[in-house]
Amino acid sequence: MNYILKGITYSYNRNIGWQDRTVRSLVGIGALVASVYLMNSNLLLSIGLATLFIAQLITVLSAKCIICYFAGVCTISINEKDSLDKKGIAYER
Repeated sequence: MNYILKGITYSYNRNIGWQDRTVRSLVGIGALVASVYLMNSNLLLSIGLATLFIAQLITVLSAKCIICYFAGVCTISINEKDSLDKKGIAYER
């Protein structure tokens, strides 16, 4: 139960690396562009894409993903883990 509570309250450490953050940034920018493009023709799809953009933006800026947390996946590379250890930044192990 503590594991679920920790995930729901977003109190876990960072769990996505720079490669994953780059891909999520590109997906978010694509969703934003598509949202603006489709705004006049399909408002519901445009709102869905804007929501995807916001979710990706929050994930990229915080370096935390709730889906990765519950799946037990940490995409931080070994080199990045060494760098985070030197800086004293906590990450999921």
